[in-house]
Amino acid sequence: MFDCGEAVKWVRHAKYTLDSVVADLEGGFYSWACFKSHQAAGLALKALLRGSGVESFGHDLISLWRRASEVCELLTDLSDCITYLNKMYIPPRYPDAWAGETPPYESYTRRDAEESRRCAGLIVNSVEVCVRELCEDTG
Repeated sequence: MFDCGEAVKWVRHAKYTLDSVVADLEGGFYSWACFKSHQAAGLALKALLRGSGVESFGHDLISLWRRASEVCELLTDLSDCITYLNKMYIPPRYPDAWAGETPPYESYTRRDAEESRRCAGLIVNSVEVCVRELCEDTG
């Protein structure tokens, strides 16, 4: 049985995280916007998995997405966004993630942040539709 309460809680947190990306975009914190977009996507995918009682640990969006796609077919067309965002977990945050002396935040642009936000939005919205459908099916 699908746990709607658990799934909705995770979707709400994903949406909250995605909303915070706007402030980072406006403030020019592009690396943080990219990282938080990754986080929002991960939280959304975990909503489906946790609602389904499927293991949902880790931060590899590709692995989470593969498992979540088994729960909801609507996610299968999101592979480009998943692979794009999967690169936004470690490099935006750690100074030793990039070669040389340049700190990570100098390597991210507004375009990177906007694309990350767009992709995360597609994932979060798709998961929200899936959760709504699964919850309607369970009564």
